[in-house]
Amino acid sequence: MTMHMGLRLKASDDFNDILALEIVGGKKTDGPYPKFKFTSEIQRNAYDNIRKRIKGGESLESIRKTFA
Repeated sequence: MTMHMGLRLKASDDFNDILALEIVGGKKTDGPYPKFKFTSEIQRNAYDNIRKRIKGGESLESIRKTFA
């Protein structure tokens, strides 16, 4: 039996990173070393994609329509 712990990434306080995390439904874990937690590689890839789109200047409305 294999235990799946999900994917984790060092958390960021950057507003755009937190916004992208919220859009894809990821979670932020607290503690001495906070992490962003994703349930799958697909969710993590969507997070990376959204961050790039926000950084590129795409509107939040357009991004949200893609992930609605």
